[in-house]
Amino acid sequence: MIVKKTWLFAGMTALLLVLSACGSGTDTTSSNKTASLATTTPAAATAQAEATASAPKTYAAKTAKGEVAIPASPKRVAAAYYHGTLAALGITPIGASKEWWMGSPFLKEQEAKMEDIGSPASVEKVTSMNPDLIVINGFSEENYDKFSKIAPTVFIPYTAYKNVREEMKLLGDTFGRQKEAADWLAKYEQKAKESREKIKTSVKEGESAVIINVREKKISLLGDNYGRGGEVIYNMLKLKVPDFVQKQAIDSGKQLVEISMETLPTYANTDHIFICMNAGTTEEQVKAILDSPIWKTLPAVKNNKVHILDYNTYLYYDPVSILGQADLITDMLVKSGS
Repeated sequence: MIVKKTWLFAGMTALLLVLSACGSGTDTTSSNKTASLATTTPAAATAQAEATASAPKTYAAKTAKGEVAIPASPKRVAAAYYHGTLAALGITPIGASKEWWMGSPFLKEQEAKMEDIGSPASVEKVTSMNPDLIVINGFSEENYDKFSKIAPTVFIPYTAYKNVREEMKLLGDTFGRQKEAADWLAKYEQKAKESREKIKTSVKEGESAVIINVREKKISLLGDNYGRGGEVIYNMLKLKVPDFVQKQAIDSGKQLVEISMETLPTYANTDHIFICMNAGTTEEQVKAILDSPIWKTLPAVKNNKVHILDYNTYLYYDPVSILGQADLITDMLVKSGS
């Protein structure tokens, strides 16, 4: 009897061991599957996230040619125009038109990184640079379709804005750089305020100024958006614009009105004269104006309120150059009043 019970106990123990082994095997398989899922699922998710992150993000730019999908963070921009404005927005182009638009002393660092694409911009040269974005204005509009086949192309006509402030806002909206544009506008307003404060003792409120441009034998009066310090003189420092200049140069949109030497006493009868000699104007041609009896009768000439604007420094009217010019013109006016 004792023997039978012993064998029965041994059999039951063996059976339990077998069942335990089977159960253990099932749990191991299940655990392996769970471990496998735990290992592969995060890896797959990471790979998918990386693929999504590496995909180029685009921005819908609203342009004069319709909506254009452009890179949200362009790396290789060819700018047939607006390279200084793009630089102010934090986008430094790899190419720009050297002969026509480059050369500002205030953009030396940025322009050192830019390659010449020709003036007007060469389709072949731009193609060779493999750009991811192209920016043009009216000077290159005839090649818009050709440029568009190379890379997304943004066309912004010169007539789309009236001054550098509108230009910055427009391009900030166009390229999704609204914050950068707002930061620059705040900097502009601050510098304008500080500059007006500096000239307070040298320039009385309401004093007028005219900007004269001499190009060989041609004499012209300039508005506030044709370079030569116009934005600084009229809009930042608030010197009074003569009625003729306001109507004929600014309100008309022409920005440049040619006059004769004989009419200088009428149109340059102002407290201040800013004069710029274009490149190519000879010394004799300059002397013909500055040594003439007519010139010497002008109030600003008599009162030593004539300010010479270096052509290579004041030709430009991009956002970066204008802030630099503001300091120089402010200093001119302070010195003239001391």
